[in-house]
Amino acid sequence: MGYRRALSFGWARRDTLAVVVIALTVSFLVGAAVLGVALGSQTTAIAAQFETPYGIDDTGRGDGAAIIELTVAETTIDGEQVTVVGVPRGAPSITVRGQTVEFPPPDPGVLASADYQGAGRRVSVGDRTVRVQPRESRPVLPDAWYVTDSETAAAFEGSSAVTIRKTETRAETPLLSALEFFVRGAAELVRLLQLATLAAGVLVAVTIYSVVQITVRERRPDIAVLRSTGATPFQILRLFTVRALTLTAVGTAAGYGFGLILVRAVVNVAVYRGLPTTLSAQVTESVLAVLLPAVAFFLLVGGLAGLLAASRGATGDPAALTGPERPDARRLRDRLGRLVGTRLVEWDALVPTAATLSVFMAALLLLTAVAGAVGPLADTGETITQPDAPHPIASSVPAAYADALRAQGATASPEILLFEVYEGQPIVARGVNFTAYRALSGVEVARGEAPDAENEALVGADLARSTGLSPGDTIVLGGSTDASVMRLELTGTFSGEGIQDDQLLVSLSAAREMSTTGGDSVQFVRTDGLDADAAGTSTIVVTSARVGTENGTPGVAVGVTNLGLSEATREVEVRLGDRTRTAEVTVDGRRSERAFVSFENLSDGTYPLVVGDVRKNVTVDGDSLVALDADSAGLVVEAPARAPVDGTPAVRVLRNGRPVAGATVSADGQTTTTDENGDARITLRTAGNATVVAEHEGRSARTNVTVAPGAERAPILDVTVSPDAPSIFTRPEATVAARNPWEEAVEANLSVTGPGVERTESLALEPGETARLAVEIPQRPAGSYAVTASTAAGARASSTYTVSGDARLGAALAQSGQFSGGGGITQAIQVAFGNIEVLVLAVVSLLGVMTVGSTTAAFTRAVHTAKREIGIRRATGADPRSVFADVFVDALKIGTTAAVLSMAVAYLLVRALLAVGELRVFGLVLEPSLSPGIALGALACGVALSLVSAMLAAVAVVRRDPATLLVDRHIPTPSGSDE
Repeated sequence: MGYRRALSFGWARRDTLAVVVIALTVSFLVGAAVLGVALGSQTTAIAAQFETPYGIDDTGRGDGAAIIELTVAETTIDGEQVTVVGVPRGAPSITVRGQTVEFPPPDPGVLASADYQGAGRRVSVGDRTVRVQPRESRPVLPDAWYVTDSETAAAFEGSSAVTIRKTETRAETPLLSALEFFVRGAAELVRLLQLATLAAGVLVAVTIYSVVQITVRERRPDIAVLRSTGATPFQILRLFTVRALTLTAVGTAAGYGFGLILVRAVVNVAVYRGLPTTLSAQVTESVLAVLLPAVAFFLLVGGLAGLLAASRGATGDPAALTGPERPDARRLRDRLGRLVGTRLVEWDALVPTAATLSVFMAALLLLTAVAGAVGPLADTGETITQPDAPHPIASSVPAAYADALRAQGATASPEILLFEVYEGQPIVARGVNFTAYRALSGVEVARGEAPDAENEALVGADLARSTGLSPGDTIVLGGSTDASVMRLELTGTFSGEGIQDDQLLVSLSAAREMSTTGGDSVQFVRTDGLDADAAGTSTIVVTSARVGTENGTPGVAVGVTNLGLSEATREVEVRLGDRTRTAEVTVDGRRSERAFVSFENLSDGTYPLVVGDVRKNVTVDGDSLVALDADSAGLVVEAPARAPVDGTPAVRVLRNGRPVAGATVSADGQTTTTDENGDARITLRTAGNATVVAEHEGRSARTNVTVAPGAERAPILDVTVSPDAPSIFTRPEATVAARNPWEEAVEANLSVTGPGVERTESLALEPGETARLAVEIPQRPAGSYAVTASTAAGARASSTYTVSGDARLGAALAQSGQFSGGGGITQAIQVAFGNIEVLVLAVVSLLGVMTVGSTTAAFTRAVHTAKREIGIRRATGADPRSVFADVFVDALKIGTTAAVLSMAVAYLLVRALLAVGELRVFGLVLEPSLSPGIALGALACGVALSLVSAMLAAVAVVRRDPATLLVDRHIPTPSGSDE
């Protein structure tokens, strides 16, 4: 039965082409599946530590057992809108990431916030009066939220319930979202791969149909003989179906191997070229879960395509098979030929070419959507991240870096990236200072208004369309990398380029509650306008310089801080008077150190001291060879600012900051002498202004005291700020010393105010007792600031300090950590998209080769139809170049028409998929922008692919002997003889 073997397994050059095309198509899918699943596995592995069984439900539709029901409302305290949360009494604890989380215990009628720093007080809230007081910071509930009992919270207008549930399935809004974001994002990616399988099936169908139809056309006389000698249509169809399945199976097997080889090659090239990639080119169970259904689909499509291609020849009248081609087969060609005539390649190639190019165009549109999404952010400046962080989400840098960069004239945006899931949909959120983010990214508020409170947010225009969110909505989200419940009011929508408007913009303070980024840090700072090439200076700055002794040797203790993220070295110059010393210091990133520089054989006197930005005068006391600050040099007398009539305060006399014994103190007609502590008690009997004078060894000092009947006794206050010259990254500390100079105990409320500081403490001091209060001052931009301490009785003291901006700092930051091009968001996207450059490189490589192969198969069928005419031309002396020229012109006409049709089909297909919610990956919508440039470029690619494919198909025919083109191939008859 040789004819069966020949029809089913007989091999020709075009069959090899079909196998190659199918292999390329399958290799495309294998490569995409391996890289895509590896991508999903990698990102999921990064977030695996954030698994949680708890979800948040604010709709009442949630599944799972309710653990705790919170009552959330908004109100206004002191003109500021705040969030109030009612916690039920006896609320159970929950376990998050192995840690037990206790909810703050509520106090009926009391609103308690961890951010509230004042003493407890009563305030009017609406039509009621409640007590406001501080509370202990606890996880889950933001520190800014005011905790109360459920009944009190429910009494506020607009209150609603938010339930934390323990679920067996994946929560629609998890309490901890990072893992769920990547799991759902990976599922979206798998859906995209399944759509790619359908597209690849189109290419397989076109290829198999083309080559099988060529075989059927070539074997028409043989099929007629077989039918005339007893073969049934079913037998003929079965033979060609087996042929199609064989070609598909061989091509699929070859494509599987080639796909793995190509993916590994792409990964190796990426590593060689320095692209950061950790993708694994391994076949896992997850990969097989995508590939095995795809292989079955390809075999089904291939078999059906072969069956369809052979149906007319197998089922028609045997006598008609030996005659000329039926007129209706040329109908399409004739109609198009009258409009746009062709010479050799008939218009039969239009439909398969357009089908193939439609797949190419759709894929190209999606790739341009990815490039358009990433491009605008990747082109926006540079990013500073922590150099030893495995990925930007684990990075931590001071938010004050942005202040430093702006001080140098650059634009800078401190940011925190959040991976959220809201009602089952992955959402990328970003913690930003909206003003700084807008200045850098160029986004604009399209509707509503910009947020100005912690609980307000902006939703991107694309995200609003895909989720149905709009200004005025209130949403409840969980934390990203830290368990949290965050209630956000959407104040408006914003528009931007690429994936910018696929995001939710929240405040930095809210983002810190939802992530593990703490304090005043952010994950990265994006900047533009900073000259990285100018970064040639050390990031170490001098923050203090104090004179003293070490091991009996006088000198200067220099405090230095490394503002950068990496270890740095600097040679520090110390100038004291006319002497200069240097010391080399090496400091780890974001650390402070102390270096001592000795100055021996100093004479008594006052000298200028200059170390970096610290400038002061210092005095050397020859008696003890101890150098002391000039600010406390000379004689100083300390007395209270106010005193009652007949009050007896203890006046203290100091020289060079140390108590002076034996000094003479006189006031109000009295004279006395200080003891070893430098104290002398005097009695102020006369109301009015009393002058207290101290004298010692020819030096004198004086101060005034207001004496009034009934004046309240208050402590003497002194304020100092350390370090001497804090930088914009330093948190200086103010120390307030309160000394009781009276013969009786003193109680007072001590108030300390300064930049970002407002603190009140109750003091109870015994006679002669001194209490010290240390207050940390927040970081501040360059400038001068004052810290003041006071009491209600009139005691007051202040100190002024200057924050250094360090003009070198902006350039130094460029090499302080991981300073990279690509706008920083490129790194962040790599966390979600997993090595996007490698993935796009592999997809583009496979897509181009695959499309050339498939369109070549389509044109091979068209050229094969004209082989007799080509043979006649060649036999009558036609030059091969003239044949190629005719094929080129015909392919240009057909390819241009097919490219236009395929572009329209692809665009409509992509829009239809977007309309039904597809083409979303990790919460980002792959929406192409069909600009004139992109459209013309895609059309040019389509035409070029058609021309290349047609010329490849023509080479196989034109190079053959003209005689072979004029003779039909025959196969063995059932009897075994050749005809």
